[in-house]
Formats: sequence, structure tokens, C-alpha cells
Amino acid sequence: MEHSPTHLDHHGSPAAGPERLELGDTAWPLYWISTIVGVVGILLAVLVGAFKTSGLAHFFFAYLVAFCFVLSLALGALFFVLLQYLTKAGWSVNVRRIAEWMASSMPVIAAMSSPLLIAVLLHNGVPYRWSDPNWGKPQAEFSAATAPPHPKAEGALKTEEISASKRAYLSPIAFVGRMIAYFAIWSVIAVWYWKQSVMQDKTGDPRLTARMQSLAAPALVVCALTATLASFDLIMSLDPSWSSTMFGVYYFAGSMLAFFAFTIIAVVYLQSRGFLTRGITVEHIHDLGKFLFAFTFFYGYIAFSQYMLMWYANIPEETEWFLRRGVSTEPGKQNGYTIFALAILFGKVLIPFAGLLSRHVKRNPKLLAFWACWILFFHWCDMYWLIMPEMDRFLHVGPLQLFTTVGLLGFFVATVVRKAAHESLRPLHDPRMSEALAFHNI
Repeated sequence: MEHSPTHLDHHGSPAAGPERLELGDTAWPLYWISTIVGVVGILLAVLVGAFKTSGLAHFFFAYLVAFCFVLSLALGALFFVLLQYLTKAGWSVNVRRIAEWMASSMPVIAAMSSPLLIAVLLHNGVPYRWSDPNWGKPQAEFSAATAPPHPKAEGALKTEEISASKRAYLSPIAFVGRMIAYFAIWSVIAVWYWKQSVMQDKTGDPRLTARMQSLAAPALVVCALTATLASFDLIMSLDPSWSSTMFGVYYFAGSMLAFFAFTIIAVVYLQSRGFLTRGITVEHIHDLGKFLFAFTFFYGYIAFSQYMLMWYANIPEETEWFLRRGVSTEPGKQNGYTIFALAILFGKVLIPFAGLLSRHVKRNPKLLAFWACWILFFHWCDMYWLIMPEMDRFLHVGPLQLFTTVGLLGFFVATVVRKAAHESLRPLHDPRMSEALAFHNI
């Protein structure tokens, strides 16, 4: 279906002409391909995991990496939507619908969390060793799959005994209850904003925008708190003795970075198929590139600050967390994860910082899409580096990680595409549409 409102020409000035704003039947091939990839990926992951010597322990750790990667995309999108309404931003109106679809996929991502919740309720210590009933007991004998990755020396046992004081918080029932609450809150907020936006396409009522703006501030506060706690539960609690007050911000920064990367790829893909060729101009691409650059720097700043503070404090249970991840300059202290630490430093911070510095790059869709793909890959490496060392000290990059990531990402893309098949690719009657169409970078 074609619409003929006023749009922009390639210079960013208003121009008249048709614009393809609905995917329609063209969405279904991509939807079915993504769905099939998702199903096949997860089935292959379960099959490969079943033949591992560690049982399904390896599967659950790999699944957690993929799950935290996909969740970060939706959380970043939710923060973006709320922030645009809070600040009454006009430039982002034509980009916002993609973020609304990504955020409103939260109910599907909640369903994706079910294998992890079931694993915790089985009380076998995988992937979270605190789910084992014997966790924290001085004489407890852990199985090879659930043993702490560091040697069970006296100091290691003492650390586990100290961590046992967190039993009231780190219990299977409490964990599952909190996860259900997190996803219920995110789903209600994301789906409500998406439905209000779609409703405005039909009614043109400007009061819907005013209502969403009035609720953006409290919703943003609630999402910030729950996202922080969720990062503690999902990732930081893998090592119950380790804690960082900056970890929530670390995960948030990575989520925003991943969201902007995914959005850039989506916009470039749509425009290559003839969609949104006027509503989203090089000016909007430029702003998306600036956000990608900004969060590259912000992520690097947070990651370095967290490391620097823990290195300076030199507290054993904190430095041990980094040592397990290969972050050490001492001879013999490096391990297989050292290469991941270096890859994240250069691949997620230093190299893209230099690559995105130029204005020319940020205004070139193909170059920007390249850097977006680059950053998404190293964001996955970051999730791997955070999670897999808690299984053991050896690298496990192989088919299992590929299948779980491709599987969950396939389901996520299918969910987004299914929504896009039935709706306009951008809001049609947002009060700030004229501002979005006339947007021009200085």
C-alpha cells in the first residue's frame, strides 16, 4: 500500500511523492525464514547439548548467553521509546515504530526465559550454582558440572560460605518470582506504548501522545530499576560472591548500543527494499550514527571505570572475577578468555570509536550498517565473556553457541517482522510528524 503525504528529498527538504509504508505480503517470507531458523537453531542446540560430557549444563550456559543478548535488544528499544516521549523528541518519530516493535516483543522474550526458569527450579545448580540446595554449605560436594570454576581451595570454600548469607535473595522461588515480575512490568509498558501509537494511526488523536508523555518519566524510572535488578539476577549472580554497583549501567550501556546497531541495520534493510525512503533521510541516519558512536564511548567509559575501581580496591573476590576472565598482566594468569577480553576492548570500543568518528561514515548508510553489524558481533562476545567463564576456565565457542544465538535471534526477528506486516512502518498522525519530516542536522 502506498501513501502520499509530504516527505523529504535527499537533502532533507520536504518533497511530495509516494512512499511505501507497509510491508504487507512481502513480510511473510522473512517471517517464515526467521521462524524456521529459530526452531531449527534451538532443536540443534538441545541435540548438541545432550551429547556433551557436561550434560545439559553447557546448553544452559550457552542459552543464557543468547538470551541476555536478545533481551538487551528489546530493553534498549524500550528505553529508547520512553526517552523519546519523555524528551518530546521530534527527529525520531519516523524511527520510533521499529523500536516499538522491538520493545513489544517482551512477552515472546519472557517465553524464551522459560528454560532458564525451569533449570533453576530443578535445583541442580545449573547455570546458577546457588540453585543447588547444598550451595554454601562447608562440606558440600559439588558435581563437576556445578562446581565453582575456581579451585576448591580453603579460600574458595570460604568465599562460598560468605555468599551463603544471600540465600534469602538467591533462592529459586525468589528468582523465578522476580523474573516474572520483571517481564510483566516490561511487557505491560512496552505493549501499552505500542498499542497507543498504533491507535493514533487510526484515530489521529493528539491526546494519545500527551498521555504517553505524561507516563514516560515514571515508566522510565521503573524500567531502569527493574533492568538493573534483572542484570544482577541473570548475570552477576552467576558468581554469588562478586558484586558491582556499576553492573546495571554496564548492561544498560551495552543494551542501548545493541539497540541502535540493530535499528540501523533494520532501517538500511528496509530502505534497500524501497521502504521508508523519504520519511527516514540521511539526517535521521546521521543521528542514529551519532547515538551509536556516543554509546560506544559511554560503554567503554563504564567498562573501564568498573575495572579500574575493582583493580584499585584489590578485593580478592572481585579481582578473582576478572582473573577468571583472563584480565591479568601477570605471567601465567592469562587463560582462554584473555582473547575475548582483548576482543571486547578493541572490537567493541577502540576500533568502532575510531571508525565512527567521521561525519562521512555516520551519513553513509552502507558504512554505518557495517559498523552496526561489527558492534552487534562484539556485543555478543561481551555477553559470552560475562557468562561462560562461570562454567569453567576453558573456551567453548562452537556449534552450541551458534545454534542458541541464531535460534533466539530468529524468534526475535520473526516477532518484529510479524508486527511490521500489519502496520505502518512509521507513525502516520504523530503531532510531531512535521518536525520529523523537516529535521536537519546542523
